[in-house]
Amino acid sequence: MNSSASNLQNLDLWNEEMSWIYLPSAIVITVCFVVGFITNSTVVLVFALRLRHSRDDRYFIPFLSTVDLFGLVVNLVGIWVIRHRSVGANTDSHILCSLQWYVCSAIGCFSAFLLIGIAIQRYLKVCRPCGKQMTLRYRRLLLIVAFVISTSISIPFAWYYELVKTTNDKFNAKGYVCKQKKSHRNGPVIYSITIASLVFVNILCLVILYSFIGRAIYQQTNMKKKRRSSAKRRNNLIKETNIDSDYPTTTMREETSYQIQNDGLSEYCDWTLEKRHNNDRDLSSTENRFTTNMDAKSKTKSLGRYYQQLNKRVDRFTCMFLVITAVAMVSYIPKATMLIVESLDPSFWDNLSNTERSAAELVYRLHVLHHTSNALIYGYFDTRFRKEIKNMLNSFVGK
Repeated sequence: MNSSASNLQNLDLWNEEMSWIYLPSAIVITVCFVVGFITNSTVVLVFALRLRHSRDDRYFIPFLSTVDLFGLVVNLVGIWVIRHRSVGANTDSHILCSLQWYVCSAIGCFSAFLLIGIAIQRYLKVCRPCGKQMTLRYRRLLLIVAFVISTSISIPFAWYYELVKTTNDKFNAKGYVCKQKKSHRNGPVIYSITIASLVFVNILCLVILYSFIGRAIYQQTNMKKKRRSSAKRRNNLIKETNIDSDYPTTTMREETSYQIQNDGLSEYCDWTLEKRHNNDRDLSSTENRFTTNMDAKSKTKSLGRYYQQLNKRVDRFTCMFLVITAVAMVSYIPKATMLIVESLDPSFWDNLSNTERSAAELVYRLHVLHHTSNALIYGYFDTRFRKEIKNMLNSFVGK
């Protein structure tokens, strides 16, 4: 009886020390939750109220934000429960231990697969505008496949992680900690290497797809800049000869094409070659209305504003590509590496000092940045989305 009571007191001291070790991770995850809750909720709200009939290139965005929102909630609850009592006196909560690992992994995988779906869809629209596109049927199929794969490949986490009896010589206490079981030898190692490989493949796919998209945008931007230079030379010739009626229609067609395409395609598809040949008559009629009311000087200014906006979008896409790649690397690579390390060395965590353990726990949970930043990336870099946020705020303020 005295031995049991003494062990419980020692467990309390052990848990108190562990609560300080988990404190930095708890603070970071809480901050990420607050930011992510605001951004992801905003995305879901805007798409529900303002972009309900949005273009198909934004199809995956609200699903991504919903999944990330669940991921943030699970990670927040998990870290604070662990911080409150990471070492248990019995195995009553072994199901919660396995379930937490499974749910966190499944949500993270599902979110990562959605990023690949978004990248594939934008690649098809920008780099293959005249080819087959991802129809609604295929988009729904991708969601189902991503969900099935994510929930399936995460099952081993529930098998390999459970409450393991652990001894702490410092406090002379014995308790149960949620971690990888030592009874499995090769299984966790093989599984960790597999997960790490999938992480690197995921990042590589994002880099390759967005590199192709960036190259297509760069090529089309250069082409349109050359057209602008040609239009300026022609405009100078017009001024010298005072023949306004000879103003080149190809320049006006390009600008009008941009305005029309901007209403029907993703903003990252506006740089592709004019693929809508069936809209030529509409473009011609629109062009005639413009040319009858605008002189050469105003046309040049309008065209200049168009190219200025085009350059801004190119810069914005470049920033988005760099941010996506950086966040993916910071979120996935450290945890994938540590999964392999702890599988190869089951006593990895026990051999760390308190400071090292605290830093390692923080790095181990950096995947929460993935759930926090997605809404910021795909919301901030979407001009239509930002415009709808302003409209929604103005409508609320007006009331």
